[in-house]
Parts: sequence; C-alpha cells; structure tokens
Amino acid sequence: MTHNVVTGAASASDTVRRIPPPSGPREPLKVNVFDMMTGAACQLLPLFPYHDAGAIVPCGAVFTGEPDDAEFGHFFHYNTVEEVAVTFGANEAMLQTGQVFVTQQLHGVNSFLRHPADPEAFILMTITQHQAEDGDQSEAILFRCQKCHEQLLRHDYNATPKGVEGHDPSQWGGSPEDEVAPFVTIWGSNKAAVDYNSDESVRTCPKCGHVNAPHPQSKWGWQRYVDQVRAADSAKQSLRSAAAQSTKSKEA
Repeated sequence: MTHNVVTGAASASDTVRRIPPPSGPREPLKVNVFDMMTGAACQLLPLFPYHDAGAIVPCGAVFTGEPDDAEFGHFFHYNTVEEVAVTFGANEAMLQTGQVFVTQQLHGVNSFLRHPADPEAFILMTITQHQAEDGDQSEAILFRCQKCHEQLLRHDYNATPKGVEGHDPSQWGGSPEDEVAPFVTIWGSNKAAVDYNSDESVRTCPKCGHVNAPHPQSKWGWQRYVDQVRAADSAKQSLRSAAAQSTKSKEA
C-alpha cells in the first residue's frame, strides 16, 4: 500500500511514502465496531488487545435510553495524553452522527443522551488514545457535587503503559508476567467508583451539605470487566499449565 504526496516541483517518485510492514509484536486485526459493541461487557471497551507503550487504543461505548432507570451518572476524567472521540451513530444525543472531536485533558463524562429515559435515544462511539511511548502517563477520575459542583473525590492513578519505565501492575494485584492485563483506564475508573460509592461521607458535600447519590457503577460495567480480565488471565495460565503437564506425561 502506498500513499502519494506531491509538493511543489518534486517528482512523484521522490515523494512516495510507504506504510512499513507489521513489526511483529502487534498482529494486524480488524473489527466491526457495530458488531463488537453488541456484546460489550463495559463502556470504554478496548476494541483490540493492544494497550502497551505507543499503542493506539480505540475503545467503544454504547448507551441506550432506559425508561425505568435513566440515571447514568456524571464524572470527570483527566488524562495526560489526548483522546479523540468519534460518534458512529446517535439519536436524541448531544453528539451528532459522524462528529469527531479531541477532548481536553480534563473532561466530563456521561451518557451524552439528551433524554436518558427515551427508549429511542442511543449513541455508539469510540474514544481513542495514543499510549505514551516514554515518560510517565497519569490519569485521574473526579466526582463533583451534583448540586454545587464542589470536588468530592479525586482518584489519581499511574497509567504508564507496559513497556515504559514506571509501569506498575501491582496496583491491581497483577504482575509483569500477566498475559491478559486490564486496560488501566477502566481499572482506575472502577477503583474510583468503588471508593466513592462505599463511603457516604465522601459523597456528602463539604460545601453545601448535599448527600450525593452513588455512581450507577453497574451501568458502566467496569467491575465486570476487571473480574473477567482476572478470570481470563487465570484461565490462560491454567491452559499453559495443563499443556506443560501433558507434555511432561508424554515424555515420561
């Protein structure tokens, strides 16, 4: 595959650029975002299993209006790397189909539905971030008072990806040897929500006294994702152990 760029009087042969072939660590993969999100276990689901140093990580999110339980919550996310959002389809949402934008480092996050109780409302989008290739990468989740917007909780966490000095899988009880590791943004979001929901004093605003409702964590699926990542990694280790034992038995 070639991409031709012609500038000034330079000949085409002087300006041909070629996309280098795959280097090996990341096998080229393809997904259909519409098909992928029909079975999504959580919001911000990585579409590919690559989120190490330098990886471009597109993640999917899909929300639909729910007449009986329209509360999706609202929080803020801070990231030292930029994120690009693309709306692949929407109805009765604050973002339009085909809309593309770059988020600010600190940005609000919610369902983006204008009327969350409307069963006809929906949005399907991707949020893509380019993992750091060197240096620290950090993120934070913030919850603010629903009444006066005073900050109630800020959970900072180390999001430095695997392959960069400072990567710390011990945060989630993992190790560098894990073959199936969580996307750090989801782990950090889940940790923040657990801390926020488990302590009413944290949700009580020190400024206006309003007791904020817990974040509807189940709607975002983060705990399910974290649990399933752990199970998947354990399952892969179990398979490798079974294969090693089988090989040893045959050799004996």
